[in-house]
Amino acid sequence: MDNRQFIMGQYMINQKNTRRIFFVPIVIALLISCATKNTYDPEAPYPGLEIIRYSNSLVYEFPNAGSKELIIVLEGMIWYSVLGVKIDNAWVGTGIALELLQELRNTHTVLIPEKTQRLTGQDYYYNMEDRENYTAANLVACYTESINSYLSEHEYSSVVLVGYTEGAVLMPLVYEKMRNKDKVIAMVAINSGGLSWYEEKEILSKRSGWNQNWIDYFTDILNTFNPEKTEFPDSFEENYLDMTYRYYNSMVHIKPFEYYKNIDIPVYFVCDSFSYRYASESQEYIQDNLPDKPFEFGYWEWTEPETVADIIMFRKDIAAWILALK
Repeated sequence: MDNRQFIMGQYMINQKNTRRIFFVPIVIALLISCATKNTYDPEAPYPGLEIIRYSNSLVYEFPNAGSKELIIVLEGMIWYSVLGVKIDNAWVGTGIALELLQELRNTHTVLIPEKTQRLTGQDYYYNMEDRENYTAANLVACYTESINSYLSEHEYSSVVLVGYTEGAVLMPLVYEKMRNKDKVIAMVAINSGGLSWYEEKEILSKRSGWNQNWIDYFTDILNTFNPEKTEFPDSFEENYLDMTYRYYNSMVHIKPFEYYKNIDIPVYFVCDSFSYRYASESQEYIQDNLPDKPFEFGYWEWTEPETVADIIMFRKDIAAWILALK
């Protein structure tokens, strides 16, 4: 039994390079009982944080002087700083990067690029300039500048890219534009596979059992961004499905598969099997169409992590895969 099997309890191998992860109730109970030992202090969740500013971007560095290995985390779709929002003395809305820090800061330096022109701990929900600029192209340009600038000034023996939802969709685009991509030894794509968001919504819309709100959600995206149209809405002033029309217009037809065709380093694709936001068929599409790539696929048997125990399992699985690269 390897470290990942020990940590997660049990794996069932359904086919080559595939892990379908089942959680043993005893393991969950133990993790819940130990949850307070694994959570972070909301008033000081980022010890050792260094902020590095570049011309049009900034990054958050958590240095490990004893390691020459680097992890870069691209966060998901949010309206605030990638570190979360600092309200009074506490941080709220923290993301996947903070969870991975709990597992990997003792073995790696961790780098978290900020989005566009945002500042640390700030909320941008009502910021019109941010709404105007929050697009896929601007995010890729921002991430590319900050990562290339950082790597030109720091020497690492290896780099692992981790992307979550939005960040996972954009990760192969960023990788393509990296000047030091030879240092990247692996990637982790969480809740993103080979299909575009539009294609995923087409798949989800054909499943049964949805309530009317989700049916309306799928229908609206499929009608609004139908690829047979010649024009798509580009406004950013009003809200559209928690974001803006401009944002969705820039994101919804990006098909990561077109980039993964040219990627030959290990990639761990992992997703929620029963999510109402992401179609697991997106991972299966890569698995079926790029069978000779050094890719591995994991499917979490949940809709999304909801408990502390779920979150701890989530981060330990990813950390164990990264640590196994050595």
